Amino acid sequence: KAYNLCHAPFTGGQVDRLAWCENLPVNSDAHPLKAFAIVILSIVPHAAEVEQLFSDLGGTQSAKRCNLSVRTF
Repeated sequence: KAYNLCHAPFTGGQVDRLAWCENLPVNSDAHPLKAFAIVILSIVPHAAEVEQLFSDLGGTQSAKRCNLSVRTF
């Protein structure tokens, strides 16, 4: 009920979840979930490593893949 009415502690919300976790008034040593949340929220989502792996394997752009026709498909 307090959440729907925007009463404390749900007032003045932050969109940045990482900043919210970092500003929690608890010690990360005593509360390892805080440290875990900070690590998880610090991960930058991207696919560069996966794309590099596929490129290194040569499966996306190879002579075989670039030579598709009705006969070789």
